[in-house]
Amino acid sequence: MKGSFEGLYTFLEVAEIYGIDDSCLRKQVARGKFVIGEDVKKMGRTWIITEQAMIKSFGALKFEEYKKKQQKKEQVKEEKLNGVYSNSGLNAQKISKVSGQKRKRSSKKVHSMNEKEEKIRDSWVNGDIKGVELKNFSFNTKDSE
Repeated sequence: MKGSFEGLYTFLEVAEIYGIDDSCLRKQVARGKFVIGEDVKKMGRTWIITEQAMIKSFGALKFEEYKKKQQKKEQVKEEKLNGVYSNSGLNAQKISKVSGQKRKRSSKKVHSMNEKEEKIRDSWVNGDIKGVELKNFSFNTKDSE
């Protein structure tokens, strides 16, 4: 985990790590096993717990196993990303060419649309385009058969 939430886990995550039901954690809070505001805190509808309180209550063994699995997942994800971008050969070149072509096409399309809109707006402002004036307009409210 990264950022300001490092070392904080939701009750659902703790339940997954230790193989327990998250309701057990809520019951422990109700019984006073955790200090609210220090060990645990409720944010909206979600309870969070500090890493220290979690290890103190449930042990470090399963938590360490969980962290190792998470690190492996991150490593595999990074390897996949690095494999795609650092792939020497045609695949990396094809990816960059295709993505570059798509960007050029879409930006050209947006650019041309903006130009058309600007021309129309300028013509309207300069008085080249006259608005349609409605002199008489009414709705037919009778049901026609």
